[in-house]
Amino acid sequence: MKRKGVLTAVGVLLLALAAYIWYSPYLFLTNLQKAIMERNTARLERMVDFPRLREGLKNQLMTKLTEEVQKSKDPFSGLGLAFASLLIDPLVNALLTPEGLAALGRGVSADSPPQAPLEAVRDWRLRYSGFNLAYIYPKDSPKNRLYLERVGLFGWKVVRMDLEL
Repeated sequence: MKRKGVLTAVGVLLLALAAYIWYSPYLFLTNLQKAIMERNTARLERMVDFPRLREGLKNQLMTKLTEEVQKSKDPFSGLGLAFASLLIDPLVNALLTPEGLAALGRGVSADSPPQAPLEAVRDWRLRYSGFNLAYIYPKDSPKNRLYLERVGLFGWKVVRMDLEL
């Protein structure tokens, strides 16, 4: 009789653990939303891998620009690419702020992040893309995504951004 009670308790405990593991990115999303709305940069630094995020976004923008230049028949397009590549660093640095993340959630232009309402992050949604990967996206713009990577068993960190270009 005692053995059945112990097995039941262990089963309930394992079920609760599995539920918490599954629900952990949703808790992360809630904490990320709060950090952005509170403009808590120290908390955001712990939640977002900004160097990795910036590098990934810079690569994505350069790839898109290079594709556009290759399609173009304009002889000055290479010069335009060189000029645009100088602007990518400041643009990415301005975008990757709490206000810039809110702008993505609202579909607001990235060149004016300070005017974006921070409450827009409340409309973000989450989807799993695997056990160790999930992504967050704005309700009205599912192709703009922030990818989360599992850190340990319960933790998550923002590691990549995809923008609809």
